[in-house]
Formats: sequence, C-alpha cells, structure tokens
Amino acid sequence: MNQTKIEWCDKTLNPVVGCSYGCPYCYARRINARFHYVPDFSEPQFFPERLEQLKSKKPAKVFLTSMSDPADWRLTWAAAVLDAIEKNPQHEYLLLSKRPEAYMNLFPIWRHIYGDLKNIWYGVTVASYRDLHKIADLPLYGKRFISFEPLLGSADPRLRPVKCAVPWIDWAIIGAETGPGASARRPRREWVEEIVSYCDETGVPVFMKDSLLPVVGAEGMRRDFPDPLMWI
Repeated sequence: MNQTKIEWCDKTLNPVVGCSYGCPYCYARRINARFHYVPDFSEPQFFPERLEQLKSKKPAKVFLTSMSDPADWRLTWAAAVLDAIEKNPQHEYLLLSKRPEAYMNLFPIWRHIYGDLKNIWYGVTVASYRDLHKIADLPLYGKRFISFEPLLGSADPRLRPVKCAVPWIDWAIIGAETGPGASARRPRREWVEEIVSYCDETGVPVFMKDSLLPVVGAEGMRRDFPDPLMWI
C-alpha cells in the first residue's frame, strides 16, 4: 500500500488501474501519463497481486479506487477484492465512483448479509446539481459518502430530485479542482456553505480538503470524520 497526499485516507491501493469515463480534469490519467502504469488508461487492467498488501496488520483507511472507477471493474475483479476485504477486516475500505449504479451489480447485497463487509464505504462524486440524481444510486447497504470534488457548481443536496430517496449519508467530502488552470474554476464560498449547512442540519460529518483553503480560509475549514474512520 502507498502513502498518499489524499487527506481523508491513510493509504491507497489500486487493484485496478484505468478508467473509461474520460473526465477532462482527471488527475489519475495525468499520473498514468507520467508513470505509465498501463499502456492505455481508457482500458482498465487488474493487478490481483496487489491485494496481498492488505495483510498489513496496522489498521488504515484504504482508498481502493484512486486510479479507477468501480463501474469499469469486471465481476471477477470485484469478487477478488471482496474476498481480500473479508480476509483483512482490520482496515476501512473506501470506493468512489461517478457511476454508482454499478455498485449493486458488483457488490451484491448477499455478500453483505452473509459476509463481514461492514467496513466498506461506497462513495459517489457530485460536482454540481447536475449530478445530484446519482445519490439515489448508492447502495442501501454499507456506508455511504459523497465526494463533492471537484466542486464545479452549486450542489445543495436539498435540490436533489424527488426520486433520490436516500435520506442518510454517512460522510461528505468537499474539495476544489486541482491541477493546471484549476484556479480559474475555484468554487464559490456559497456553494461550499450550502453543502455544509445541509450536512449540519442532518448530522453528516464534513471533511474539507486543503484545496478549499483559498475559498473558506483557515477559520472555515472542517476536518470531521465519521466514528468508524475517526479512530483509525
């Protein structure tokens, strides 16, 4: 597992590298272009041997998808990852997707009912109000979180479509776009405050990334973890 500069986790481990989504601001694609982990980032590859690293005894918050989107995983890849998670329950595991409807197929509910998978966090990326409908696609099992990063527009969860009936979210992460030219797309302070206000009303912990310092100032920063992650 690798140490990481991602402030809300301890380690990254990427059993899959590559993503077909093609976000224009994708940092993972830039990293792959620099280090050449896979020949074509749009064609994800599975590295099952990396799962052996989860045997580390020291508990950690492990981000499993900093270089992929679970929506691109094959069923056999997901099954291998779940097997490794069950064998290594000392960690908390975080997944993040822009296509969260894939979770229900990849990580079936029976694995949660009959297995020991209480330590998986299913996340969805919401960049603006246009993505709010995706919250409804988070699975009804496991822990759920929203990553408002990069925050590119108003994303007040109160504005989510009626069909989005999931009232409980366990965590919210907020961050600005980073990388070349990102300062020109810095989020407005009121966009951040809309999300924070909703989370405070509903008891959802908020974690702000360092990229928001120019937006809210040091006095406005929040670094809250939900209980299961706070003690690791």
